[in-house]
Formats: sequence, C-alpha cells, structure tokens
Amino acid sequence: MDKYREQALLEYNCEKTAAHPGGVDGRPFWNLNSSQFMFVPTFQFPRIPGITEYLFTAEDKDGKNHSFKSDSPTASLAPIWADIPVGIVCLKVESVGKDGEAKHLVGARTFYKSAPFPGRSAFPPKARSYRECALAAFRYIYNEPMVQHWLINGTPMPDYPHNVYPSKTIDSVIRAMVHYAKLEPSEKENALKLACRAADYLLSISFEGDHPLAGLPPTYSFKGLDAEAVNKVAPAAQSCVGTMMMIYPISAGIAYLTLAEATGDDKYLKAALRIAEYYKANVLPSGSWYLLYDCESGKPLSGNVCVNFKFIDFFHMLYEKTNDEAWHDLEIGCYKYIVETCLKNYNWEGQFEDVAVSGNYQNLTHFTANNLIGYISKNLSEDEKMKSEAQDLMRYVEDQFVVWGEHPDWNLNFKEEIRHYPAGLEQYFCYAPIDSSTTTIMGAFANMYTLTKNRLYLEKAMALADAVTRNQDKKTGMIPTFWVGENCEYGYENFWINCQLYSATAMMELAELTEKEGIN
Repeated sequence: MDKYREQALLEYNCEKTAAHPGGVDGRPFWNLNSSQFMFVPTFQFPRIPGITEYLFTAEDKDGKNHSFKSDSPTASLAPIWADIPVGIVCLKVESVGKDGEAKHLVGARTFYKSAPFPGRSAFPPKARSYRECALAAFRYIYNEPMVQHWLINGTPMPDYPHNVYPSKTIDSVIRAMVHYAKLEPSEKENALKLACRAADYLLSISFEGDHPLAGLPPTYSFKGLDAEAVNKVAPAAQSCVGTMMMIYPISAGIAYLTLAEATGDDKYLKAALRIAEYYKANVLPSGSWYLLYDCESGKPLSGNVCVNFKFIDFFHMLYEKTNDEAWHDLEIGCYKYIVETCLKNYNWEGQFEDVAVSGNYQNLTHFTANNLIGYISKNLSEDEKMKSEAQDLMRYVEDQFVVWGEHPDWNLNFKEEIRHYPAGLEQYFCYAPIDSSTTTIMGAFANMYTLTKNRLYLEKAMALADAVTRNQDKKTGMIPTFWVGENCEYGYENFWINCQLYSATAMMELAELTEKEGIN
C-alpha cells in the first residue's frame, strides 16, 4: 500500500482527526446542512428527558446495518465509521428503554461517506510540469478574445456574459495582465496597456460625486453588453441590478494597487484609496462590513456580514504603501472578526455574486478557511494554538469540499452525469467540481506542508495539481471552469476568467514550492 494512502486511511478512521466536531467545548454543530463526510462526523440530535441511552444504526449502501449504543444523542460515529463502506449512509438514532430495546426515533440523517485519499499513485500522472501549466494558463488569458478586446477597444466584449460582473471580471483581467507582464517581457507593454484600459473603464462606470457609494465600482452592470447573451449564461445578474455586494469593490482596489505598482501611475493608487476611504467610514464595530447594499440609497439590504480575506490583503497592501495606521487598524480589525467570529462558529458562509445571501450554515464554502490557513502558515507558524486551528480547518475543507473518488449520485447539479475527480467543490449551493476551488484547496494543502512539514499534505496538493494539468487544454492552455461532462465540456461552455487566474497563480506557487523542495 502507498505509505501516504495508509497514513490518510488512519486519519480517515480516527476520532481524534474529526473535522472540528460540534458539541466539544461548546462548539456549535456547523454540519446541519452538510451532505457528505470524509472524516468521522457527529450530529446534533435532541436529548430526550429521562432517556439515558441511545441506539445509533447506520444502514450502508448494501443494506447492512452498523450499530452502537451511547449515553449521548450527539455521539461520534467512530465506533462504526471504519466498517461503513464509501457510499450513501442512512443513519437513525433511537431512544433505548429500560429493557435495552429501541423505543422511539430521536432523529435521522442521510449522507454520503466520501472516499479517503488513495495516494497520488492511484491517479494518472500529471500531463505537464506545474510551471508549464501555469505559464500556458496565463498565456491563454492574454490571448483570450474577451481580454484582447480590452486592448483593441478599451471596453468590455458585448457578448462575453461574465462582463456583467465588472468588479469581479475586470479586476481579474487587470491582475492577470500585471502577472503576465512579469512572466512574458516581450508582451509587457501590451499587457500593461491592456490592464490600464480595463482599469480606466472600471473607473468610468464607478459611482461618483455625492453618491452614497461614491468611488466604488458596481457589482452588476449591463452597460455595453448584449442582454440576451448575458441572460443566457448569467441569469442571476438581471435580478441583482441595483444592488452591490461589498466584497467586490475590495477586489477592484487590490487590482488598482497592483497596477499602480506596475505602472507608477498614481491615478490607480488614488482610486484604491478612494475605495478604502469608503470602507473606513462604514466599518462595523465587529471589524467587518455588511455584505449587500442598495445602490440607490446606499443602505444595507441584509444583516449578513462580509467574510472575506481580501479585506485583510487590501488593507495590508495599503499600509505597506502608505504607513497610515488607519489601514493597519482595519486589517487587524477584519482579521479579528474572522478569528473571533468565523473560527469560533465555523459558519464559513459562501458569498458569491450569482447566488442569494444565505442563513447560518446553509451555504458553506472553503475559501476564507483556506485563506486563514495561508495566513497562519505565513505569520503564525510558532503559535501552537493557531497551528492546531489550521490543521482543523484543513480537515473541514477536505471533509466537505474535496472528492478523491466517485461523486455522490444524488449530487447532480448539471444534466451531465460525468463529474471529474480528484477535485475541489465550490459551495453547497454549487456543489460542483471547479478548477479554482481545486487549486485554492491545493494551495491550502501546500501551506499546511510548509507549516508542518507533513509530506501527506504535499502529496494531496500535488494530486489535485496533477488533475489540473490533465484537464487543461493541451493546445490553448485553457483550464475548464467546471469539471463536468465528458472532457469537461461544460467547463469550456461556461468559462470564468477569474477562475483561470486563481488556477494559474496557484499552479505557479506550487511549482516554485516543489522546485525548491526538489520534489516531482
């Protein structure tokens, strides 16, 4: 047996490596809406007055029952977990009477037991080196007609549907071109010119004057776009026009700062500062910001609060640039919010411009948890408590958002039945294999390796990276967004430029790490 597969299997069946179990030291049960588990789970079932014993019975995919008794209705499934095969599991918990027999149903859950990491050798080899994959991916972005349209026209391509999300899409174009200018010196002039034209357009459609959101670019805009083409691929945007999701102006601010650094043009620094001033004036006592606002009134539309590490990155960049303590205070305040609120309650809320805001634990995702792992790896490697938190976070991410084997049959988000693996899933509301989710999680595994020097983490990172190289188009360098359908055809039809940028950047970082370590 592959030694890393053996190590993974031991963790898979060990109660001590459960993914942040609820009910321990007052922890909430974050898995109320979870549908799959890799590590030993615990569930929140009610304690019945007068009942001192409970019978747990799990029926596996083959109809075989696995049972144990406990004095708690929230007991871990550790006594039977190793005996349950991968597949659908129907669990019921019953009260036990004084005669030792089951009496009444206390609760039930149906879920999928996911396959453990089988070892990198269980998958086909990578199709090309990680560095070659990254370079090809950046090159594809530069040559993509939607991107070249910015260089030629300085406006968004009308029939590229995701231009309806200008802050997200244009921000990605800007940052990708700054990266590409460094990687391909022969294209530096055009790449930066392209980035400037995209940035200038984003500035031109930003709110101005005395508008309550002055200085912020819109989250949704149909300006100059083919409405029919947009609505065919991005129908959610139409119902969201007139609202703003506050995580996206921050993305634009980061893009402006990177462009200002690359070009020396203070216009973009001033644009970033104007965005920052809005957030400084509207920060909540918690250290974060309301998520959704009305564009006309500038008032919040929900009580949901931003959960995004980009705020920390943005204000850190500003502080390094200006030495203004105000930005350092905002950076620290947002970090404290994530640690004191999200790390405590594990409500890692999925916040995306094309899905509705959700209630607690309804739409969990992995992105901010991964970012926190990276922060701990970089800044807190000597803090044993935070190091332990990082390990717990990684188990949560792998438990809920990594597929090492077959996907559950019930999880058919698309008409295509083929969903590729190994892969990372995006969010509960889009529980599909996505390239940027795969590479973001890959990066978290790599950060865990850096933090702990546990080679298993790097093996998992490389297994996901190998899958990226296999799914990448060998001629163009395009990495399909959705790994759904034969040859990922759905991912080619519904392509997101921001996902390609995430993947290209993460693959380059992994290339640098493995080259430094001398590992293939």
